[in-house]
Amino acid sequence: MNFAFAGAPDFAAWTLEDLVALGRRPSLVISQPDRPVGRGRHAAAPAAAATATGLGIDLLQTEDINAPEVLARLRSAGAKVLVVAAFGQLLRAELLEALPCLNVHGSLLPAYRGAAPIERSIAAGDACTGVSIMRMERGLDTGPWALQTSLSVNLWDDAGSVGRSLAFLGARGLDQVMTGLADGTAVWTDQEGPASYADKLTPADASLDLARSARSVHDQVRSLSPRVGARATSGGLGFKVWRTWPYGHEGLREAPSEAAGVAGHPGGICFTKTRVFAGCAEGVVEFFNIQPDGKAVMTAAEFLRGYASRLGDTIEPPAAPPARRPE
Repeated sequence: MNFAFAGAPDFAAWTLEDLVALGRRPSLVISQPDRPVGRGRHAAAPAAAATATGLGIDLLQTEDINAPEVLARLRSAGAKVLVVAAFGQLLRAELLEALPCLNVHGSLLPAYRGAAPIERSIAAGDACTGVSIMRMERGLDTGPWALQTSLSVNLWDDAGSVGRSLAFLGARGLDQVMTGLADGTAVWTDQEGPASYADKLTPADASLDLARSARSVHDQVRSLSPRVGARATSGGLGFKVWRTWPYGHEGLREAPSEAAGVAGHPGGICFTKTRVFAGCAEGVVEFFNIQPDGKAVMTAAEFLRGYASRLGDTIEPPAAPPARRPE
């Protein structure tokens, strides 16, 4: 079946790679324009665009997937279906009515409709998530689904590992659904039950919140890894935390003896030569990967060799950005 693929971030790139590995090669990939990234703010292609180029697939980068030239390009490519995976824009009526539009959504709908289903599910501490292959309509992720696949989530998983697994499951699901579309056996099921929503991540979501339980803090950090990072400050030093482990409350190991002094004291910090611990409202978390502002990600031992003397007695969220003045 001739189809086009639309997506931008890593999740879309992984889904595209797996589709091609399964023998489903799109005739056209649609992605976002290049954007400035990193400290140097150099323009870089979205992950899906870079993957399409590497695979030698025809690529269209656009600010607006609903623009008339996009539909014209789809028609000239002969696409019979448009597959969308994390493109980041709502499709309008003209495009939705022109050809079937399938979405690879990283949740078991109607749970976590919206922009950040994987991150929000991990932050909530869910032990199970999944992927839905749904038919897109005008509402936000409200269309019926043809296939859903569940995935267990462990405490050591983060948004990257879960996203990679869901992309693989999504590609396999798409392969089955497109076969069903071709032979007329696809069955669509309306979403049932209460919906929940996964809003786009904001700077507030990335502010390390040690006033939670250790498990909740750990869930926050892993929901932000490996793309965003949880921001904090201590003694005026700004840094991001990328990997942690929780201790000291129900279902978890007891806190190590060297962390006993800060367990249950939100924001308290203590460290040895190689380990960093932060107190939470209940229990304690250990920091394994830390990134000082302007530097590369470090192990706890590397971080302490360079920055232990700069740390204060507590860890705080970063200062809120100043409010913008009315224009």
